[in-house]
Amino acid sequence: MQKIQKVNLAILYNEKEEYKSQNRDTTRDELQLIQKFRNLLNQKIIPTDQLKGLAWQGIPSELRGQVWKILLKYSSPNKDANVLFIEKQFTIMERKRNQYYEMCNIYFAVDQQYDDKERRILKLISDDVKRTLPDAPIFRNSTVQSMLEKILFIWNIRNPACGYVQGINDIVSPFLITFMQEYIDIDTKKMAINPQLEKIDPILLKQVEADTYWSLCKFLESILDNYTQYQPGLKRFHERLVDITTVLDKKLINHLQEEKIDLFGFVFKWSNCVLLRLFSFDVGLRLFDTYMAEDYYFNEVFEETLETQFRRYNVFIRKIAYKIMDRG
Repeated sequence: MQKIQKVNLAILYNEKEEYKSQNRDTTRDELQLIQKFRNLLNQKIIPTDQLKGLAWQGIPSELRGQVWKILLKYSSPNKDANVLFIEKQFTIMERKRNQYYEMCNIYFAVDQQYDDKERRILKLISDDVKRTLPDAPIFRNSTVQSMLEKILFIWNIRNPACGYVQGINDIVSPFLITFMQEYIDIDTKKMAINPQLEKIDPILLKQVEADTYWSLCKFLESILDNYTQYQPGLKRFHERLVDITTVLDKKLINHLQEEKIDLFGFVFKWSNCVLLRLFSFDVGLRLFDTYMAEDYYFNEVFEETLETQFRRYNVFIRKIAYKIMDRG
């Protein structure tokens, strides 16, 4: 894995930072950042290493979908490869989209008969989709829910080693919203339903759905063993978390052991949704920019984020302790 930069939580998430929404005025600094991205994206062969370095700092919302597709290797950095040839030789993206449409026709045919296991999974997915970002009106939209259900069920069918796991419904949501933003403005703070959603050409919505599915597949490749039987990825992550906590805060790890509190529960909760449930949606998008810049190695990004957080936590606790001592 190529290291772009050490994760600094103060940069990654600053509570005082105003995260960019497409429906507010763009600042001069943001315009300069947009231009830097455009300078890279306008090159005939896009330098992906430079694009990763720039993406680590956060991607402008109007360019996020395009950049994510390149960093996920879903869209080629060679512009000539993204053009449909006269001989109807399709690009990788077009071939992938057509594959997804074929899977939809198979698994969601009008006369499709599901067995008991498939019906249970469909019910689980449907219930989870209804609980996805419960405070976000756009995720209560029937069109959006239908898209999510199809994506997650096909993921379940095509990945029998792990199948659908609760939490994947959270992971798919940033991709869906980001690719929708290529056609309509979505305020990622309020997550309100844009009336233009119902006016998007159904063909474009199918493309958004297909792009979301394949992006989810690519993103989960690096953490797939977090979801397979016996969860070996989570176990390795748990061991690493214990090591980090022991080094940074031995008193805390001793206290947790005395209280018989196992960190694995936290690992499971945090990893299944790749931290998305801990932040607001717009901050989650910013977090995903960093995942993409780091070749979507969630566990390693999270380890460094956790280490930074612990260091800040220790400084904060010491300041409180000093104030208490001064008062005494």
